[in-house]
Amino acid sequence: MITEEMWANRAQRFPKNVPRNKEYYLLRSIFEEHFPSEAAVDTVPSGLSVACSTPEAVSWDPSWKGLHEISGRAVQVHEAANGYVNGVFYG
Repeated sequence: MITEEMWANRAQRFPKNVPRNKEYYLLRSIFEEHFPSEAAVDTVPSGLSVACSTPEAVSWDPSWKGLHEISGRAVQVHEAANGYVNGVFYG
């Protein structure tokens, strides 16, 4: 759904909180369709998700360090993780 050209130009399309993976790019695109105001993105928390990369999460499982998977599927703790390896879907 996200072409290589779209991905290469992600910082131009989303200069605030530039997407770190294609899933986030897709979610930002959907969000933008519903909330086109530039101020809308300011209402969304940014940073790495609790599911993967915060100090709290890494204390539970050191293998989560450095991951950025906003849905949490890639950390292999959710049933929907099936098919994901290190944040990349192979299913």
